[in-house]
Amino acid sequence: MEHTMNPLRPLAAATFLLGPAIYLAAEAITAAAWKSPRYSYATNWISDLGSAAAGVFQGRELNSPLHAVMNSGFIVQGLLFGIATVLLSRTISGRSRTFTAVTGAVTMIGYILVGTFHGSLQAQQNGTLPLHFTGATLAIVGGNVLALVLGIHWRKTPETRLIGLVSIVVGAFGLASVVALFLTFDAGLPSGAIERGSVYTIVIWQLAVAAALLR
Repeated sequence: MEHTMNPLRPLAAATFLLGPAIYLAAEAITAAAWKSPRYSYATNWISDLGSAAAGVFQGRELNSPLHAVMNSGFIVQGLLFGIATVLLSRTISGRSRTFTAVTGAVTMIGYILVGTFHGSLQAQQNGTLPLHFTGATLAIVGGNVLALVLGIHWRKTPETRLIGLVSIVVGAFGLASVVALFLTFDAGLPSGAIERGSVYTIVIWQLAVAAALLR
């Protein structure tokens, strides 16, 4: 994160702040609308909120009346993440610039796929479920890998050492949570909480980068 092209820094920071705010608000509003059954942050997956069809899927009963709100949140978060990372890439020199822009675009595509194709029994029946899981993989892995790799890059410079350390920690934790989620899928553990360990790290990273850009 260089000190060049300073006019882009506040704009990048604003998009890094706005994306998580909209995403978390969409999640909270959609979760609160669940009445029967109540939504559980521990056992329900985040994508359950975006399911347009009520019914049982992977052993979880889904009924999300405000699914359009959550899906809009996914898509807006993705678009803002893509814009923010392109702006961020313009403050970085060398190969990390291209890596940031490309990985940010991949993550953006992932979020858009998640918001467009839902995780539900209906999606399994109509053949769109693989698109949902592809999107989730691109978004989660892309966002956490970007945080980890940029963290390693930033740790080399004294001015960006702190945000580098934060990025490494959240990126590594997010990727470890992805592995834990797949290894414990049928183990009866609170998979919703484990999944959030791989998604909220991206949100935390966005907020941390915004703070670093504004510093």
